[in-house]
Amino acid sequence: MNEARGLGKIRTVSDEGFTDPLDGEETVDEFPPVNVEEEDTVDQFPPIDIKEIDKTVIGVDSSASKSAQDLAGPSAEKAAAWIGRKLGKYEITGLLGQGGMGVVYRAHDETIGRDVAIKLLPAELASDKNMLERFLAEARAAGRLTHPHIVSIHDIGQEGDVNYIVMELMTGGSADDHLETVGPYSPLQATRIIADACEGLMVAHASGLVHRDIKPANLLQSRHGTIKVADFGLAKRVVQQSHQLTQDGQLIGTPYFMSPEQCESKPVDLRSDIYSLGATYYTLLTGDHPYEDAGSIVQIMYAHCHADLLDPRDVDAKIPDKCAAIVQKSMAKKPEDRYQSAQEMLLDLKAITANSEKYGDTTVLSQEELERAHSSAKSPAGWQKIAFNSVMFLVTFLLLTLVPYYFWNGNQNQGAGPVPTPVSQAKALPASQGITADKIILGTSTAMTGANKELGNNMVMGMQACFKRINDEGGIGGRKIELVVKDDGYEPDQALENMHRLFEDDRIFAVIGNVGTPTAKATVPYANENQHLFFAPFTGAQALRRDPPDRYVFNLRASYADETAAMVHYFVEHERIAPDKIAVFAQNDSFGDDGFAGVAKALGKYKVQPENILRVGYDRNTTQISGAVEQLVQNQNQIEALIMVATFKPAALMVQQIKDRQLKIQTAAVSFVGSELLAQQFKEMGAKYAEGVIVTQVVPYYLSSATGVLRYRDAMKKYYPLSKPGFVSLEGYLAAECLVEGMKKLQASGKAFTTENLIDSLEQIKNLDLGIGPIINFGPSRHQASDRVWGTILGKDARYKELDLE
Repeated sequence: MNEARGLGKIRTVSDEGFTDPLDGEETVDEFPPVNVEEEDTVDQFPPIDIKEIDKTVIGVDSSASKSAQDLAGPSAEKAAAWIGRKLGKYEITGLLGQGGMGVVYRAHDETIGRDVAIKLLPAELASDKNMLERFLAEARAAGRLTHPHIVSIHDIGQEGDVNYIVMELMTGGSADDHLETVGPYSPLQATRIIADACEGLMVAHASGLVHRDIKPANLLQSRHGTIKVADFGLAKRVVQQSHQLTQDGQLIGTPYFMSPEQCESKPVDLRSDIYSLGATYYTLLTGDHPYEDAGSIVQIMYAHCHADLLDPRDVDAKIPDKCAAIVQKSMAKKPEDRYQSAQEMLLDLKAITANSEKYGDTTVLSQEELERAHSSAKSPAGWQKIAFNSVMFLVTFLLLTLVPYYFWNGNQNQGAGPVPTPVSQAKALPASQGITADKIILGTSTAMTGANKELGNNMVMGMQACFKRINDEGGIGGRKIELVVKDDGYEPDQALENMHRLFEDDRIFAVIGNVGTPTAKATVPYANENQHLFFAPFTGAQALRRDPPDRYVFNLRASYADETAAMVHYFVEHERIAPDKIAVFAQNDSFGDDGFAGVAKALGKYKVQPENILRVGYDRNTTQISGAVEQLVQNQNQIEALIMVATFKPAALMVQQIKDRQLKIQTAAVSFVGSELLAQQFKEMGAKYAEGVIVTQVVPYYLSSATGVLRYRDAMKKYYPLSKPGFVSLEGYLAAECLVEGMKKLQASGKAFTTENLIDSLEQIKNLDLGIGPIINFGPSRHQASDRVWGTILGKDARYKELDLE
C-alpha cells in the first residue's frame, strides 16, 4: 500500500464531487475541475467521449472552480445547527457527514426506541428538480430491497421544504475507513467482504437495479461485522429506463471503480457492477486504486477501457493466485468476458473462503480447483466423493503415523520409565497466540465511528506510524507487527464483544490503545480474567491504576486525577479563584465520574467537600447540554471556573453558551476532549469562542522540538503525509514505542514470546528516555509510564500555545 498517495482522501471522489456522507471528510478540492480545452493529455485518448466529463465525473463546471465548501452544500454551522432539533419523530443527536447530495445525521427514533441515520437534502438544493429526483430515487430504489447485506431504508419524509431518508445506522465504518487507517485487508478478509457484497447485489440485480457506484466507501459494516451495500442513489432500473436520471453522454460513478462502458458513456447492465466489484476487490487486497498511477481522471478512465488487465500480485506477490484470477475475470474489458452474474462470482469467492476456513489459514484454491469446486457444488455426488476421500486420507494418515509411533515407543521404553525431555525443549516455552514465524498480531477496540471516531482514528494512525517504521527497520527479530482494528463506537457492550472477537477469533497477542473509560471498565475485567495484556488505553481512569497494579494492565498517560489536580492548582494558585467556586461539567458515566472524583480529591486539599461541588452533565454520545447550561445560569454568581470532563462537541457547545450568555466563567478541559477536534469545532462556530479555553495534555505539544516529537512527526510525514500531527496521534505513537521497547527486550532475552514473558520484560524497563521529557520506568508495582501533565491554551485564532500550569 502506498500511503503517500493518501488513499483515504482521493478514493472518495464521486460523480457529484462529494465524499459519501457516511465517510466523513470532504476532499473534492484535491481533484481540480477537468477543463477539456486546457487538458494537455486529452488528445492522447481519442476513444473516450469526453464532451461532458467536466460536468459529470466530479460534479464541477469547467468554467469555474468551486471549493469543497461550495460543493458540500450547507456550511458546517448550518449542519451543526440541526443537532438537538427534531425532524418528525426523530431527534437529531449528531452529525455523521455531509456532501453534495445531502447531510447525514445520527438520530433517535423515539417511537421505536432505536438510533438511525438520516440523510437530509438541504432546502437550497431541493429547488433543483433533478437533484431532488435523484435523492428520492435512492430511497425508492433501496427501499424495495430487503436483505442482510443491503443497508435498510426505514422511512422517507418531508418537513417543510426539507426532504429526508431514514436509514439503518451502520456503526462499523466502511471498508474505506479500514484502508485509510489500517491498510489492505488480508486475502481472506477481502474475499469475505466481496462475497457479502455479491449476496447483496444478487438481490438488487434480481429486482432490475444496477448500483453503478460500487466502491469501498459504499461497503459498510454493522456493529456485528456484517458487510452491507449502501447508497443506491446512482442505481438505475434496467427494466424501465423511461425515468433515467442522466442525459445521454453523461457519466455517473467514481472514476477509480467505473467500468469501461461507464467511462465511455455506453449502456450498462449488471456486469458493470461486477467490474466495479472486481476493482473494489483489487483495492481491498492491495490498498491501491485501480490505475491510480495513470495520471488525470481522463487518463484513469482511458486505462479502464484500454490498459492491460491489473494483477494485484504486482503490488503484493503474496496475494494468492486465485484471488488475482477473480480480480482479472471480473475486470475484463468486455462485459461478455466477465462473470455474467454476481452469483457466478460468488461461487469462486465462496470456494476460497471455504478452503481457507477448512485449513484455518488463508490457503486458497488453484484455478483448476475453483473449476472443480463449481462442479462439486452443483453435484451432491461430488461432495460425497470429497467427504469419502477425506475420511480415507485421515485413516491412512493415522495408520502410517500413530501406529509406528506407539510401536516404537513401546519397544524403546519398556520398563525404562518416561523418556526424558531434551534440555533444549524443556527451556523452549511455546509462543502465545498471535505470534507466528513472521508476525506479531496486536489488536485494538476503539471508536472508528460515532461522535468520537476522530479520537479512535488518530490513535490508530499514531500507533500504525510507529509500527510501520519498526516494520521497515526489520520488525522485532524479523517479525512484522500487524494491528487488527475493531470499531466499538465508544459503546461498552460493543467493546467487550470486540475483545472476545479479537482474542478468540482473530487470535491476537495483546491489545493496545483502546479508547475510552466506559469501554475500558467493560473490557479490563475480561483481560485480567483471561490473562491478556491490556496496554496503554486512551483513558486516565483510576480503575486502571490500582495499587498494586493489575498485572495485565499498563498505562502510558497520566490519570484524570493528575489532569484535574493540575487544573485546580492553576485556577486556585495562579488565577486566584476561590476553591469553592470551581464547578464540573462531566459526561454522565464512568468517564465523567472519574474526572469528577479527581476534582473532588484536588479540592479536598482546600477543605471543599464533594457534595458542595456543583456538577452538571450530559449523556454519552449526545450533545444535549441545555439542562447543564441552565444549572450554570442559575448558579452563575457562585461559579468562576468550570472543569470539563467531556468530549469535544459538548465541550465546545458549553463554551459557546457560556460566552453567548456572557457568564464570567473560565473553562478548562481534560485531554480526552480531543484537542484538535475541539479547536476545529471552534473554528466552525467562530474562532472567538476558543480564546482562553485551557486543555491539559498528557503528551508534549505536537509542534515542539523535543527529540521524541520530531521522531513522531517524521514518521507521520512518511506514512500519513496528508494527516496533520496532533496530541492524540502522538499519544498513540508513544504508546506503540513503549510496547515495542518491551518486545525488543523480550526478543533480546531469547525467551519465547508469551504474555507472561512480555510483562516481565516491560517491568524491566528502567530509565527509558523517549525524548519527551519524563523518563519512563516500569516495575512490578508501577505500571504507569508518565504522571506528567502539560498545559495548553487556545488563542482567539483557535490555535494552541503552551501554558505553564505551575
